[in-house]
Order: sequence, then structure tokens, then C-alpha cells
Amino acid sequence: MIAQGIANAIPAIFTAVKNPVEPQQIIPSKRISEDNFSNSVNGGNDHVNHDKEPRQAPLPKKRKAATPGCTYKEFLACKPVEFAGNEGATAAVRWLEKTEAVIRISKCVEEDKVMYASHLFKEEALEWWNTVLQAKGSDVAYAMGWEEFKRLIERKFCPEYEKEQMANKFLSHRMVDVDCRGYTSKFFEYARIVPTLASPEPVLISRYIWGLISGIRDIVKAARPRTIDDAVELANTLTDGLVRTREENRRKDLAQKISQEFHIGNSNNFKKRENGRFSTIPFCDICKGKHFGKCKGCCNFCKIPGHREEDCRKKKAITCYSCGEPGHFRTSCPKLGNSANEKTKPAEGTTKKNARAFQLTTQEAELIPDIIVGTSII
Repeated sequence: MIAQGIANAIPAIFTAVKNPVEPQQIIPSKRISEDNFSNSVNGGNDHVNHDKEPRQAPLPKKRKAATPGCTYKEFLACKPVEFAGNEGATAAVRWLEKTEAVIRISKCVEEDKVMYASHLFKEEALEWWNTVLQAKGSDVAYAMGWEEFKRLIERKFCPEYEKEQMANKFLSHRMVDVDCRGYTSKFFEYARIVPTLASPEPVLISRYIWGLISGIRDIVKAARPRTIDDAVELANTLTDGLVRTREENRRKDLAQKISQEFHIGNSNNFKKRENGRFSTIPFCDICKGKHFGKCKGCCNFCKIPGHREEDCRKKKAITCYSCGEPGHFRTSCPKLGNSANEKTKPAEGTTKKNARAFQLTTQEAELIPDIIVGTSII
């Protein structure tokens, strides 16, 4: 049966080979389908699946559409920064860096970079760009490449004399006290303006370590950082540790000072040995007494430190027996005209009587019968 099917198909094959025709000219009824050929080969067996769909050729892959870039509205949506051109070389370099970041985010194509960026000019920068457009023409100016546009801005807003000043600052830049972050920020700011002095990276690392303070510089140099990021991170870590140590020492000194002022006042000794004993009351060098806190002097009346004579309570409690006024004794009464060092004068009209002393010898006492001579035990 198989041989008979092949024999029946051979004449049709030879005819197709001898008389080739275009695919669109073939009549569908005369085309040999895969199922008919299988039936002829298999002799029309009933077990063949006649419901099987014919194979379909794979569809061609669609080409990806080329990226058209971004529109000016999409560019502005990334919030680019305007440029005035009157803030020095540092501001110009920073503006270029920020604008390049916006270009990358917005996926701006090369043909639109100069046009979009130049529309961010204002004031002095805008006046300069208008002169460039007049000199070169709009088509030529907007057709220039981004690198050429950057060089044009650097020549205008980063003059050589300012670059020399920045180079001197970069070479003499040093860290002040423990402000490591401020030192690092200024260091990279100068390095961006004078890139020739900051490359390759080993030179940049060496220059950065040179500007650190002595204690941190020696440790970072001994660590031999491989990248500038490693050097910056190590310097910041060491600076933070130094700041913490200083703060702890400052707090300890302050606490010790407060404790001394609270306990001993103006005295430097908390305990002083007197008469073989230790006293917890500090000795004051001003009033020569013992008391806490600030010395207020010594009272001239009661000789007790800590208050003045006009504030003395003992003086206020005293009353003169002569005039009846408080605050003094009769011996120092101003109304009597007496002083503490003067003797009391006798009243007028009276005579001063001198005391008499009677002295007898043993022989004289024996002659007088009224005198009893002897030793008495009391």
C-alpha cells in the first residue's frame, strides 16, 4: 500500500519540478497539502488525525522604536538650575555638574543638550550667549557638541587668574581644628576647578591626607587608603572619635570645678588639719575663718565670719545702760564721750580716794594683842 501511494505521487512531483510556478499562481485545489501527502503515503489509513491544523509560519519580530529623547517640558520637569554667570568659577562648575545630572535623568539626546541648557541662562550669562548667537549664528551655535559648549563656558566664566587663585587655595588648604567635613567640602570644590592638580587619584589622596591635622593625618597615612573615599571615611571616623573624647573630658572638668566651688568656695583645700583634727568646713584665706560658699568678710563686733558688723544680730541685741539705745555698751556710748580705750572719769564734786594697804611684820604683830598670829586650815 505504501509503495502504491509513492508511485501515485511521483508523476505529480516530476510535473512540479519541470514546470515551476509562482506561489501566488498555484490554485489552492491543486496544492499538495501535508495531510494529502500523508494520506497518499499511508494509503489513506483511517488512524491518521485529519483534524490536525496546519503549521503556521512564525511572525516577524517587531523592531523597537528609536528613543526620541525628551521634550523641553520633560527637561524642565527635572528642575534644572538657572545660571546667572556672576558668581565666580565655583558657581559655573557647579552649574555644569547639576545640568549634566539633569541631562542624564531626562535622557536628553545630543542634538538638544545645548539648546535646552542655554535656555537656563539669565542676566550676565544670557547677554553673553546672545552675543555668541550673533557671532556664530543660531544654527551653528545650537549644533555644537556638549563638550565644546562646556569649554566655551569655562573660558568665559572660569578665567585663568581665578583658576590660579583656586590652585593656590587648593595647595595650601588645611583642616581647622576638628571641622573635617568642612575641610573635605572645600577640598573637592577646589579640586573640581583645578583638575590637573587633583589627578590621578593617588595624587588626590596624598594631597587630602596632607591637609589633615597632625593626630589624624598620621593615622590615615599609616592606613594607606587605596581610594579617596576610603581616606575621607577614615578621617571622618577619627574626627568624630576625637570630638567625643574632648567632650567627655570637658564634662569631667566642668563637674569637678562645680564640685570644688560648691564644697570649698574660694579655698583650694577641702579639709584642713587644725589642733590634730580634720575639719570638713573649709578655711577661708580672706577672713581667716571657716565657712562654706563665698566669703562675706568678718564681723568687727562679734568677730564671727559670714556677715558684716551692721548685720550682726548680737550687736542689735545689746542695749546701753547709760543712754538706753541698742547697739553699743556704756563704755562706748557716744553721749558720754567715752571710748573703749579711755578710762571712766569720776563725777564732778568728788575726790578720788586711794586704797590703803596695811602691812605688819611678825615682830609688830606680836606686840599688838588684837592680832592673832597662827596658821589656820580651811
